Amino acid sequence: MTMDVKLLEAFRAVMENRSVTGAAKILGVTQPAVSAQLNRLESIVGFRLFDREGGRLKPSAEGKAFYEEVKHALGMIDRLHISAERIRSHETGTLVIAAHPSGSTAILPDILARFCLARPYIDVRMINRTSEEVRSVFEANSVDIGLAEVPVDLVGVQKRRYAIECVAILPEGHPLAEDRDMLDVRELSGLPFVCMTLSRAVGHRIRSAVVEAGATFNKIVEAEYFSTICALVANGLGVSIVDYWSAQSCEHLGLRIRRLRIPITYEIAVFHSAERPLGKPARDLLLMIDEKLKAHGTLMEEYL
Repeated sequence: MTMDVKLLEAFRAVMENRSVTGAAKILGVTQPAVSAQLNRLESIVGFRLFDREGGRLKPSAEGKAFYEEVKHALGMIDRLHISAERIRSHETGTLVIAAHPSGSTAILPDILARFCLARPYIDVRMINRTSEEVRSVFEANSVDIGLAEVPVDLVGVQKRRYAIECVAILPEGHPLAEDRDMLDVRELSGLPFVCMTLSRAVGHRIRSAVVEAGATFNKIVEAEYFSTICALVANGLGVSIVDYWSAQSCEHLGLRIRRLRIPITYEIAVFHSAERPLGKPARDLLLMIDEKLKAHGTLMEEYL
């Protein structure tokens, strides 16, 4: 038995409007056309769908039982149409992002929140690793977008390199945080300094900037993540210099953020495969990341 969807839709319309006339208006066809569709459907199923009482249609017992199945079947078809439209407009699929700690905790959260709320049928997977591990994961897995500290010397990728503004962070109530928007690096001279491990390029860059300014670099603690540094400073352990986005994401802990007179930057790369075309959701996400990073940083290289 082959069911014509249009016949089922006509039957559903009559059941829901309780008249052939009402169904015809909903379907945009003539009343005789709907009556003919009902007759054809009855000949296919082999039982009466309606009885006539006083010139009005009344669903038969068989018609009522059949209607419950028709509602379910047409509901499934409606969902198929919706799914097809989502696929056609790139509103569904999977997006895999691998990001280093600052990317995962400070750069991406608000972006991904807005992205996912606007595209609820995109399945997003986050892989959180060190920069070295992000580069390895990217080579070994089907990752759509990667974020990591430079250098990113991977074969077959397109990347954008950004220099992110670094800022001074101080605990709440610190004298240097009062009545000023900017600090000179020399004002941090001799103060207990919580620093990024010097084995990382940005840790070395921050230390060099302090020393070259003629200040004393008084390291008391090294940490591997900017988020850890921010938490330690917020708890009064010392002062530090971190990237703007890490500072901003931890400001609620009680940090005071001050810009630096002499710029210090933290360089990261956003990259994707040059061999595998990106879908529209991934391209949209890249634009959102680019917009945020350029708000407190500079695009140094584009897709090299």
